[in-house]
Amino acid sequence: MDDGKSESDIKEQLMKFASDNMGIFRVGAMDCGKWADICKKEGIKEYPTIKTYPPFPMPVVDHDLSKKFEEKDLKKKCAKYVNDKSVEITQMNHKTFVEEDISTPKVILFTKAAKGTPFVYKALSQHFEVSLSLKFY
Repeated sequence: MDDGKSESDIKEQLMKFASDNMGIFRVGAMDCGKWADICKKEGIKEYPTIKTYPPFPMPVVDHDLSKKFEEKDLKKKCAKYVNDKSVEITQMNHKTFVEEDISTPKVILFTKAAKGTPFVYKALSQHFEVSLSLKFY
């Protein structure tokens, strides 16, 4: 690696990513010495290698570790694959949202965000999809 980051530095960043995003992403590690056949099938040619497996049918993404690797960069790349189960609330549907399905707790995020749903809200909407109704306004 050009920036002098060791495999242990990358492992530390990946462990931080896994810890900080528990329940949002599934993170695993594979020992290519022990499971060489799987690593060969996955096209692993150098170590360490990080791959992201987005929801099907999107293709697997290889992460370039020749540059500086940071946990926040991995999160930014992976965040686009988090399904957004929230719904944008407008003047037209606000009353309906509040009054419909009275047995389900509801959460509305009021924000001045320029556009789009914040990552943490997407993750929460996915996690609580069945038990909680999340919307943003």
